[in-house]
Amino acid sequence: MIVALLMVFELINYADRSVMALSAEYLMDDLNISEATYGLISSSFYFLFAITAIGVGFTANRFQLKWILLIMAIAWVVTQAPVFFVGGAGVLFFNRIFLGAAEGPGVSMANASAFTWFPPEKRGLPASLLSVGSSMSKVIAAPLLTLLIVAAGWRWGFLALAIAGVIWSVFWLILGGDGPYRVNHQPLPARLGSDGTDRSALRSTEKAARRTLFRKAVLNRTFIMMLLGTIPMYALITVILSWMPAYLESGLGFSRQNSGLLFALPSLAALTLMVLTGTATDRLLVRGVSMRVARGIIPACALLLAGTCVTLIPWAAGVHTSWAVGLIILGYGLGIAAMPISYAVAGTLATPSQRPSVLGLFVGLQSLAGLVAPWGTGMLVAAADTKVEGYNLAFSLLGLAIIIGGVIFAIGTNPERDNIRSEGQPTG
Repeated sequence: MIVALLMVFELINYADRSVMALSAEYLMDDLNISEATYGLISSSFYFLFAITAIGVGFTANRFQLKWILLIMAIAWVVTQAPVFFVGGAGVLFFNRIFLGAAEGPGVSMANASAFTWFPPEKRGLPASLLSVGSSMSKVIAAPLLTLLIVAAGWRWGFLALAIAGVIWSVFWLILGGDGPYRVNHQPLPARLGSDGTDRSALRSTEKAARRTLFRKAVLNRTFIMMLLGTIPMYALITVILSWMPAYLESGLGFSRQNSGLLFALPSLAALTLMVLTGTATDRLLVRGVSMRVARGIIPACALLLAGTCVTLIPWAAGVHTSWAVGLIILGYGLGIAAMPISYAVAGTLATPSQRPSVLGLFVGLQSLAGLVAPWGTGMLVAAADTKVEGYNLAFSLLGLAIIIGGVIFAIGTNPERDNIRSEGQPTG
C-alpha cells in the first residue's frame, strides 16, 4: 500500500514537470516567447532543485518521512495553482523555480520512505516501482493532460495537477507512515546526566562518528563514479521532459495532439524495463550473484545501449520518423531502467539513519544536469539553421555523454567493496 501511494506521489511529481513540455508550443505562442526563453524557463526548475534535495535530505535524518512528504505535496499545490489565474511568462518562470525547490527532494525522500519497508537485498524492485510511478505520469497523466490542454487551454493542466496534489495529500495523511526498517532517531544526550556526569564528550563523539560515516558513504569510489555515470542520463530525462512534444511537432512533423500522446511511449518502455531490471537484479542477489554484477555491470550495460540509441536518433530521423521515435523509446527506456538501481546502491552505502541525507545528496547532485540540458537544447535549436539540425546536435551530444557515463558506471560501481556497514534488523 505504501509503495502504491509513493508511486502516485512520483506520478504527480513527474506530471508537474512534464506539463511544461505538453504545453510548450501553446505557451510559446500564447506568451510570445522564443525557444531559448522557453529553455531557460524549463531549466529554472533546477535552480533550487539540488539545494533543497540536499538540504531536506539532511533534515529528514531527524524527522519522520511521512510529514516531510506531506509538506512537499502541499507545497506543489500552492505553487501550481497561481499559474491558472495569473500565468504570464514571469509568473511561469518563478513557478518553475519554486516548484523545483518543492520537488527537489521528491525522488530521494520517496525512495528513503519505501526503503524503511524492505531489507537491502529486496530494495531493487520497490526502487524500480517508484520509477515506474514517474513513467506512469507520461503513460497516464500525459495523454489526459494533453486532451485537457487541447480542449480547454494550457493553464488548465496546471490547475488539474494542483487538485491531484490535494487528493494525494489527504490519502497520505490517513495511510502514510514509516516502515519496520526505520531507525528511531533519539536526541543526543543532554550535557548532564541524572547522576551529574558531564556528557558533552559523548555528544561530541557521536557527532564526529556520524560525520565520519557520512563522509565514507559519499566519498567512496562507488558513490562518485555512479554519480558521474548517471548525470548524462539525468540530462536526457530533463530534455525529454522539457522538449519531446516540441521535437515531435517541429522536428518530426507530428500534430500537436499526437505529439502530446506520443510523449507517453518512451515511458511505456521504461515502465516495463524498470520492473524487469529491478526484479532481475533482486533475484540475482538472492541467488548469490555479486552486487558488482547485479547492480554495477547490468545497469552500466543499459546505459551504454541507451547512449547508442540516442546517438543514432539524428540518423534515424533522416530515414523515417518512426525509426527516430523508436530509438527515443528504446534509448529512454534502457537508460531509465538503470536509474532506480543507482538509488538502491546509494542507499546501501549509508547507515539507516543517514540514508535520506545520502540519497538527497546523490539526487541533488544528479539534478545539476537540469540546469544546463533544457536551456542548452533551447539555445542549440534557436541558433541552428533549422530546428531539426538543433535537435539533432543536442541528441548527438547527449548520446555520446551517456555512453561515456555507462563506461564510468561500469568501472567504478562496486557496492560490496564500498559498503561500510551492516543493515540493522527491523525495529518495532
